[in-house]
Amino acid sequence: MPLRLKTLFLLGLSLSLMACGFHLRGQGPSAQLLFKTVQVSGTGATAQELRKALVLQPSVQLVDKQAEATINITQEGSDKQILSVNSQGQVVQYRVFYRVHFDALANGDVLLPDTTISLMRTLQWDENVLLSNENEEGKLVTEMQRDAAQQIIRRVNAAARKTPAMSKAASAAYTAETAK
Repeated sequence: MPLRLKTLFLLGLSLSLMACGFHLRGQGPSAQLLFKTVQVSGTGATAQELRKALVLQPSVQLVDKQAEATINITQEGSDKQILSVNSQGQVVQYRVFYRVHFDALANGDVLLPDTTISLMRTLQWDENVLLSNENEEGKLVTEMQRDAAQQIIRRVNAAARKTPAMSKAASAAYTAETAK
């Protein structure tokens, strides 16, 4: 295939992806928090992932006090259970769980009461490569922490849009973000 034809094909593919509204995970307008100043409390990994996600948003500023929105990560943890065993009784699959409890305030009012996000992934286990299994489990938990942070942002946005006092400001902010 000549170089010019390959270039035209890639250009057409890129344009069609942009035209259909495709966004990388965590990059679209729905992933943009509707508040200008945010405080995230919590010291766990999900709180850190949430801070990382919010720092990447140009219209959001992380603050320690006087925030429009406060997100409190109250509890988080992972667990695993045996999903299946082979004929010798060795574990071949685990189910890994990750749970995050959080609440959110908007201008001092409860936006989301105590809310739980539960995530689950399946982990293939091979007794011959224990170190690799542990690394894979760590990667799965890290992925679930990132996913939980993105879900928190989406849930806070959805709750802000449903709150009557916030809905006008939220819809204006959403319209401004999607127009860019």
